[in-house]
Amino acid sequence: MPGFPHLHTASGFSVRHGASHPERLARRAAERGLDALALTDRDTVAGAVRFAKACAKEGVRPLFGVDLAVEPPAGA
Repeated sequence: MPGFPHLHTASGFSVRHGASHPERLARRAAERGLDALALTDRDTVAGAVRFAKACAKEGVRPLFGVDLAVEPPAGA
């Protein structure tokens, strides 16, 4: 789907928020015809390098972001 990137995608580096490896996300994006995909893990950018390398291999433009928790949960 050229021209439409998913802008909120979590990998297994997002504890309790994502499960897929960055390589699988890039591969699936390519299989679906996406020309770009964002990795926005929760409170980390630990998967960014693996994601960038996987996207380069698959021909998908990587976009980067992070889903930051800036306020502690209630009762913490």
